[in-house]
Amino acid sequence: MNSVSLLTGVVPVVLLALGGMSLIWLASGGARHLLVVVPAAALASAALTFSLFLLAEGVFHWWDASFPRILYVYAGLGILAVILAGVRLRTGRSAPPKILALTAASLALLAVAVTVNAAYAQYPTLESLVSPPRPVDEALPERDPATAAGLPATTEANWTAPPDMPSEGRIYSAEIPGSTSGYASNSALVYLPPAYLASPAAVNLPVLVLIHGQPGNPSDWLVGGQLLTMVDTFAAKHHGLAPVVVMPDASNADNANWPLCLDSDISSSATYLAVDLPAWVRQHLAAGLSGGSQWAVAGYSYGGTCALQLATNFPDTYPTFIDIAGESAPTVTQGQDFLINTYFGGNKSRFTSQNALDLLAAKSFPDSAGIFAVGADDSVYTPEGRRVYAAAKAAGMDVSLQVLPGGHSWQVWKAGLANNLDWLCRRLGILGS
Repeated sequence: MNSVSLLTGVVPVVLLALGGMSLIWLASGGARHLLVVVPAAALASAALTFSLFLLAEGVFHWWDASFPRILYVYAGLGILAVILAGVRLRTGRSAPPKILALTAASLALLAVAVTVNAAYAQYPTLESLVSPPRPVDEALPERDPATAAGLPATTEANWTAPPDMPSEGRIYSAEIPGSTSGYASNSALVYLPPAYLASPAAVNLPVLVLIHGQPGNPSDWLVGGQLLTMVDTFAAKHHGLAPVVVMPDASNADNANWPLCLDSDISSSATYLAVDLPAWVRQHLAAGLSGGSQWAVAGYSYGGTCALQLATNFPDTYPTFIDIAGESAPTVTQGQDFLINTYFGGNKSRFTSQNALDLLAAKSFPDSAGIFAVGADDSVYTPEGRRVYAAAKAAGMDVSLQVLPGGHSWQVWKAGLANNLDWLCRRLGILGS
């Protein structure tokens, strides 16, 4: 039951049909209701929807230009259903009509939620909605780096899985301090593959750092990205081997001004991700001990921009990257002047010294390799992805551009990682070339 799709098939169709019929029932009635109440409610709904648009995009900047504008239409229909239900609650003389009105409004709002979920594919299944993956209620099993001393990094060529190795990996919660950067962080998530959890365990596995979008948090990789299933499936094909996956908090502990993976007056986010996080992983998980050849960074949207920022500012730490639907440069919805003033005290050169496009224009990156994945229907981020791809190629990076079906949604973000795990793990040394 929990594996039922919320994106295709019977369930979303039925919910949309019920929502539509509920709105029709709420709008039905006598002549006065049809000629006076419904038009007045429609005008009120339009006004409230327009106010929502102004507040969301002009005042509070809740989302960026990639937000599908059709969702405002659906929001307006949901508001209309609530208004009409309110009229029926006020005029109803007994409990049954009032209960029906509340039910109809709820079904209409549920249909709106279905359309939003269809746009972003945040909850692909019923299970992802009602019982999403969570970190296990156990302490993170740490490894002493000394246990890997003198031993080669584990690869498919030198690894034999023990018979009692777990069949699946596990997700753990972890606190990764900003020892050098001073960065404030919410809890990170860490995926440990079956080979790490085995006894004897695989030593010195490579590391993949995954960065989430904005708004968002590390758990989005587990829900919309279905990371646990994705990496476990890979591990099952490779004797339990997969990278250690670290999903840090990229929000600077819910800072009102997200740090943009930059070292700025807001926080030293870049140093945290490129210095503190790798040092913690090596010390506590004994992974990625062989240097940059064992490290990769990937992300979607905001996280994709971050991945490229890290790959260009710290190419020795992250010579391998996947930028999924990222921007051509770190931005804030208030505009670049706000960014320069707020993050860099008005000093633009402090920004350009870290901006990926400026670095790609000024330097060569012959040892770096990456993938740019964009959505065929993403009219906002795909042109930016093409721009940074061209710049990266001109700077000597070994890069490819992938245009995937879908828009600015998990349909693209999930595929951008899942389709490239083999390539990634060849770069990281688990698989043969």
